Amino acid sequence: MGKNGVIYLPADVKKKLGVKDGGELVLIVKEDTVTLKPLKTIFKLGAESRKICEITVEEFEKESVNMQVKLYGE
Repeated sequence: MGKNGVIYLPADVKKKLGVKDGGELVLIVKEDTVTLKPLKTIFKLGAESRKICEITVEEFEKESVNMQVKLYGE
């Protein structure tokens, strides 16, 4: 850990997580455990999701928020 609490990930970990320099991570703290997860944009979530119907942009954004809560918690 660097100054000001900055965490540096090794290159192989960044590659495995699909995180690029400057990418964002979600930091989850539960008791004495810290979990880091890549923060996915609504566009990435949409691109990775199974296509089952046509929806409006507004409906997509609402579903994206719901999916992020399921993936990363509140």
